[in-house]
This record gives sequence, C-alpha cells and structure tokens, in this order.
Amino acid sequence: MRVLILDSNVDYTQRLKHYFEKKYSSFQLSICDNYDAAKKLMDDEKFDIVLFDSLFDEIDEEKIDNIKKHSAFAYLASTNEIVNDQDTIYKYRSITELYNRMCKLYEKKTNRVILQNKNGGEIDETEEITEIITFLPVHGGAGSSTMAAAYAIKLAKEHSVLYINLEQRPSDSVFFKSDTKKSITDIIAILKTKYTDSSVYKLLKEVIDEDRQQQYSKVSFIKGYKNILDCCSMTEQCLGAMLKVLKEKFDYRYIIIDSDYIVGGIMQKTIELSDKLVFVISGSDLSSIKMNQMRRYLDVIKRETEEEMPDNYILFNQYYGMDNEAEVSKDMVVLGRLARYRTDDKSRITSQKIIDILSTAVHIQVSTT
Repeated sequence: MRVLILDSNVDYTQRLKHYFEKKYSSFQLSICDNYDAAKKLMDDEKFDIVLFDSLFDEIDEEKIDNIKKHSAFAYLASTNEIVNDQDTIYKYRSITELYNRMCKLYEKKTNRVILQNKNGGEIDETEEITEIITFLPVHGGAGSSTMAAAYAIKLAKEHSVLYINLEQRPSDSVFFKSDTKKSITDIIAILKTKYTDSSVYKLLKEVIDEDRQQQYSKVSFIKGYKNILDCCSMTEQCLGAMLKVLKEKFDYRYIIIDSDYIVGGIMQKTIELSDKLVFVISGSDLSSIKMNQMRRYLDVIKRETEEEMPDNYILFNQYYGMDNEAEVSKDMVVLGRLARYRTDDKSRITSQKIIDILSTAVHIQVSTT
C-alpha cells in the first residue's frame, strides 16, 4: 500500500518512515515537506492514502476534493481536533496505532476490510464492512438520542443505514415513523428460544422498517422496547447474536445504536461490539464530573477485555463553554460544539425541527482518527 505524507517536520517524517516500514513492510511511505513536491508525486504516481499535516490546512477545498477522488485523505494533527471537517489522525501516537488508523481510513474509502496475513504482514482485502457507531449520553438531557437520529438521517443520504434504539425508555417514535408493530422485544423473544441464524434473519426482515417521516433521506430502523420491563430480558448473548446476523446477513454500511449509559453487562457488550463511541455532553460543571466517572469505567473495561477498544469521540451539545474542556475531552476526538437550538421566529422548537436543523445544516462527522 502506497502512502504519501506532506509534513514540514522532516525529523518526524523520517523517523516515522523508518520505523513504519520496518514494522509494516506492506506499507511504502513517500514523504514531502512542501505542497509543490507532493503535487508532483501525486501527478506521477497513485497513492492509496494521502496525509497532510494540519499546518497545510489552507490548501483550497477544490484541491483536497480532487485528491479524495483517487485516494483516502486525512490531516495529521498535533491535537485531537478535527481539521476543516476532514478525517483527522492524531500524529503523536504509537506506530501500531497509526497503522490501525491508516487501515481504517483506507477501509472507509474503499468500504473493504484490511487484514494481515500470517506470513509477514502482507495485506488482504475482504468484503464490504458494516460499522457500528454507538451514541451515549454522559448525563441526562445531553441530547444523545437527537444526535444519533440526526446522524443516521445524514448518513442515509449516501449510505444504507440501520438505527437501533436500546434505551430503556425508547424515543425512536419521536424521530421515525413506520407501520410495523414489531420491535426489538420480538427479536429478544426468538433469541430466547432454540433459534437459527436463518430464523433470526427472517424475523429481522419483518421487524426492520423504513422511516416514513423524514423528507431528506430514508433510514431503516428497529423500534425500541414495547414496555420498559422488556429491557430486563435483553442479555449479552441476545445482543451479540442480533448484531452478528445484522452484520453477516444484511448489507448495511452503518448501524447506529442509540443507547442509555447504564453500567452492566449489556453496556459492556455494546461497547465491545462497537467500532466507534460518541459521547454527548453539555458544558456544565456536572457534565464534567459525570465524564470523569465515565472515563474511569472505560478504563476498567479496557483492562478487563482482551479486545481492542473502539475509538472514542465527544460531541458538545447545547454548549455554552467550559473552563476545563481540554481535560474533559482528553484522549477523545472532539466532533464539534453545538449551541443551544433557536428558531428565527422564536417559537417553540420541536424535536423534528431540531432534527431538520442538525441533519441538513450541521456537519456531524465521525471521522477516522
């Protein structure tokens, strides 16, 4: 795989090239310290991945769009901030972490999974992937359900998307409408029996419906629990089996999970099965305390599990500023800061109006970092 890196810090790029190619022989890195040299290389050769240092963020959007037609593109940044709404990789990570981020960047561009062979790290590509993105509230009233629904609607303009509500008190009926009467409760019922993948697939085809409410894109979704007590029937095995069939038997590019943050087996299983976690938070002092408590829980899961943890993102919603933002968002990618919602005519703002604003005007990008 061919990678082009544009970075004015020659010491950094030389060290990166040396250690990267030593460990991952299938990656060939070309490095430049100025845009003209990088452009000449791109004119002469085809690169699978192109990375620009964030200091080159003033290169016009048309040039970046032209690069993205042929290569997976991202900025290299010295902070966890997203640069110019583009995919952004935090540059001061370990070689292994940078390799994993580059692989994910390439997978996103090509919709294919990269695997290492057993014989020395050469690269294989497999079938199109399904990515699971879970939205979690840091505290009550953070607006994670609204963000999850808005993001699902936005993604569905270009991709096949499935939204699943796993809240104890589901809110999907506010955002999505359908004629089906079946819900995740019916899925749990069959998973409690001696089921087969084919029988689960057949039921899922009946439960999944396409939204009838949104005007701009069509989201497939699974209704939440019929009764709050039904959540007690959900087990880690049921959740794992459902997502396994959804990933293997359906062709959704993204599965968006809207979940409560309730510590327990289901929460841990959801985290383990997710590719990305998006934490939604406001700027209050209370939210800062809650985020620190949540971070400690994530650290415990990381120590207990042998699996790689999903990437963590944070979205400040109804934000009005906080003094310790850098500490709160430590080791997380900041997706953005959304101010309190307002309407031009100062009338009461409805949930549907918020969805319309977020899914059309606000760029919520869960990028490769």
